[in-house]
Amino acid sequence: MARDVISLGAVPARESFTPDGDAGDGQRALSECRRYVALLRDVIGPEPHGAHFQIRRAEPERGSYLEVVVEYEDANNVARAYAIRCDREAPATWA
Repeated sequence: MARDVISLGAVPARESFTPDGDAGDGQRALSECRRYVALLRDVIGPEPHGAHFQIRRAEPERGSYLEVVVEYEDANNVARAYAIRCDREAPATWA
């Protein structure tokens, strides 16, 4: 079954995140991502069958950081709709 991924960022869009390149920052970055997943579940709801959050390393040109992604089964309409909703309705701040 085909799977697709939508990147949601490391933290809410209007918040700053911790790059994990410096010593000790990796644990803080991971904690921020976990907090963001918890916030997404509170705001959007729990993942339906066929969708789940992951934390992975992104390595863009400006440096490495952790990010939250929602992975979903492309053929599963409910999972796809949930992932799109996460992308469109994710909270912009922690509050």
